[in-house]
This record gives sequence, C-alpha cells and structure tokens, in this order.
Amino acid sequence: MFWTPLHAYTLIPQFIVYAVIAFILSRALKDKDLETRLLPLKICTVSLLLLEAAKQIMGVVTGYSTYWIPLHFCSLFLFIHPPACFYKGKHRDKFILLAGVVSTCLFLFMAVYPNVIYSDDAIRSMWSYLTGRGGSFFELHTVLFHGIGTFTFFLFIFQGLAKFNTKKDVPLVILTYGLYCLIVGPLAQIIDTNFNNFVHSNAPFLENIRLNIINSAGAVLGQTVYVLIISAGTILVPLLAYFVLRALTALFDQNREKRGEQV
Repeated sequence: MFWTPLHAYTLIPQFIVYAVIAFILSRALKDKDLETRLLPLKICTVSLLLLEAAKQIMGVVTGYSTYWIPLHFCSLFLFIHPPACFYKGKHRDKFILLAGVVSTCLFLFMAVYPNVIYSDDAIRSMWSYLTGRGGSFFELHTVLFHGIGTFTFFLFIFQGLAKFNTKKDVPLVILTYGLYCLIVGPLAQIIDTNFNNFVHSNAPFLENIRLNIINSAGAVLGQTVYVLIISAGTILVPLLAYFVLRALTALFDQNREKRGEQV
C-alpha cells in the first residue's frame, strides 16, 4: 500500500500548511539579499542537524544500531544542505541546486509512496512518545526529520532558490548520486545494514523482484544485480527530481514576474 489512511490524514494537511507558510515567507523576503532569503532554509537545516545529533546521542545511550549511521538516502540532507546554506564560495550555487534536488526527491516519495519512508505505525509511535504513552524517540525523529525535509521543497519552489544550467547540472546530479551508490551500496552489504534499501527492499514489489533474481542467479550474483538496479533508481529519481524542480521553479518565476517581483 503506497498510502495508508493515517498518511492521508497527516500528510495532506501538512502539504497545505507547508505551501502556505513557504508562500508567505517568499512574499516577506522577496526583496531581500540571498543570505536573508536563505534564512528559512538555514533554520530547517540547523533543526535537521540538531535532530540527528539527538538521535545519535540517544542511540549511544540506549544501545547503538548500525541502522542509525547517517548513510540513508535522506541523510544526504545532513551533508548537502549545510554547505548550501553556509558555504559562500564559488561553488555555492551547485550545493544549493543539489539541496533542491534532495528536497524534491523527498517530496516526490512523500507524495507518491510515503509508506516506504515511514509506516503508519511510526506515526502512532511518534504520538505515543509525545504524549508520554510509550512510543519511540527514533520514530519521532523519523517523522519530524522527513517533515522538515519535505517543507524545504516548498521553500525552494516558492522562493526560487536554485539556479539552473542543465548541461552542467545533469552530470553533477549523476556524479553526486553515483558516488553515493558507489560508497553506500557495498558498505550496506558489508555491515548488513539496509541503507537506501540496498540490502533488501521495503517496497514489497521490489523485494519480490530481488528474491526472484536471487533464486534465478544465486545469492551473490542476484544480490549484485539487485544493488545495481537500486543504484540505477537512485540516480534516475534525482534526475527526475531535477527536472521537476526546474519546471516548478520556472512556473513560479513566471508568476513572480507577472506580479513585478525580482526573479
């Protein structure tokens, strides 16, 4: 099931609120310099870093699991968004673009298949933890982290933060996510930790494909083929996200131009 009723009850209102807040912020900051316009994204980025620090500390205190190592797909927020926000060198536009792509990837997954990001059990556990009825801090982290990450997508769209040069951007996206797959894909097998679904898939239809390949080709070759399939998807989805981000940014840029705002 791509969506559950609980996902619908919680995510659809979130998307509406995120869009409204991002629109209001874009209007309030429209005539400001880049550093000021980046302030909402900076706050989100610092919040993600603090959440992750809390998770790592909690993990050490309660008993650490390798699953908490920040090498998941969405952990890229922790490595790409900080330089996008705080690095001021000549490559800053590249980091801002990559941050926009990461944010768009997360939004697409949350809009199409939120159940693969976190389950409705995670939502229930989060509420139980917040209300002191048990639950798990780690589920709270999961829901909040992805919620804040999804909000950053709306900031990119409404504020028009990313700049585009497709001939240079496409190789950059391929290289970035290719390197991620090259590093994390093998490491996931070595330490048997399911980063980015490299070990097995949380999506039942993909897991069936993995098992069928292993049954046909053997464990080692079959798993290798599966990792290559996941790697291909891990590169193709950000490429799709790039073009979605570019198209939506252009659309909102046109609307800003009609209102006589700077683009």
